[in-house]
Amino acid sequence: MKKLLGITLGIMTALGGFVDLGQIVFTMQAGALFGYGLLWSIVLGTGAIIVYMEMCGRVAVVADEPVFAIVRDRFGSRFGLVVLIASNLLNLVTCAAELGGIAIILQLLTGWKQKLLLLSAATVLGIIIFGFKFQWIERTFGLAGVTMTVFAVSAAALHPDWHQLARGLVPTLTHTKGTLLYWYFAVGIFSALLMEYEVHFYSSGAMEEDWTTRDLGENFAVAAFGSLLGAVITIGLLALGALVFLPRGIFPNTLSTTIIAGAFPFATKALVLALLGTLACLCGAALETALSGAYNVCQFFNLNWGKNLPVKSAPFYTVAWIAMLTVAFVIAISGLRPLMLVNISVIFGMVVMPFTYYPILRVAADKNIMGRHVNGRADTIIAIVFLVLICIAATAAIPLMALTHSGQP
Repeated sequence: MKKLLGITLGIMTALGGFVDLGQIVFTMQAGALFGYGLLWSIVLGTGAIIVYMEMCGRVAVVADEPVFAIVRDRFGSRFGLVVLIASNLLNLVTCAAELGGIAIILQLLTGWKQKLLLLSAATVLGIIIFGFKFQWIERTFGLAGVTMTVFAVSAAALHPDWHQLARGLVPTLTHTKGTLLYWYFAVGIFSALLMEYEVHFYSSGAMEEDWTTRDLGENFAVAAFGSLLGAVITIGLLALGALVFLPRGIFPNTLSTTIIAGAFPFATKALVLALLGTLACLCGAALETALSGAYNVCQFFNLNWGKNLPVKSAPFYTVAWIAMLTVAFVIAISGLRPLMLVNISVIFGMVVMPFTYYPILRVAADKNIMGRHVNGRADTIIAIVFLVLICIAATAAIPLMALTHSGQP
């Protein structure tokens, strides 16, 4: 029973990083513009994150190497440092966007001033990181994030056209509402599902929890079922965009607008639940990005790291996550809109993505390192296919962002 509970908590934990601000906004906007037409990008992104999350967890357990130690060893110190700087800049921007989103949710719940709520949110999150053990952080926010399923329930309650939804599994090369815009949102959804901090945090978490090879079955369950639950919620977001906004010609360009759609069929009965679910997911993403930044630096430079270590044993790690949270707060309070920060993090995250996922594949397929836990041939082929898609999306991301003016219809 204890093992089963551990698996369940792990699955719920995956949800905390799977449904963040970028995914919520991009997916709802995509539904409002293209209906169910981008369902295929959710399916591809879900498959890719399951494959690479499972691999990075397995590598962390068997090779005792987290992601940024792998990046350093495979790319060398110079280029690895470039990847480290780029990844942590993205972590900062993403963390700032999540903090801004948290402040918006709290303002909707309380009516208080947003800047005061932003300061309060950053302070409380810092206290939580400092005071809670790693397991309690991930389990608390992962389980709380399950309330996001209200979006999937709301979508089902509006009776979507299931035949039309199924047709969204097939991509189209052109679209009447703008081919470039269609592919911009395809890349954005795909990127939001594969944000690098998920695998940074996940591989570090496997080591924080002292997983062994006996836990590899649990590793697969976390990667697969947690991501599938996140995919169901994401499909719900896409369907709500198609059902609520598309027929009315509304383009949801604020977080509050997207949340209202989650409560649309149930009115006030579900509104608070939708707000709390979104709040839990944004808090989880903010914590993950702040901690991922600290993990990345310490792993790259071979410094002591670990949320469960005493501060005296890992002083730089503590300084690093405090710095990440502080700088993200400064960015957020400067007045930059969270949705603008989301556009930056999602698209530029796509550009850096190949340099995170390629080293994971190299190590997972190396029999000298992985032994009997090495990738099978089918595993490697599937991972290569997804890596090729990631590289194509990375190449197209910035041109699409420029040509569509960051996805403006």
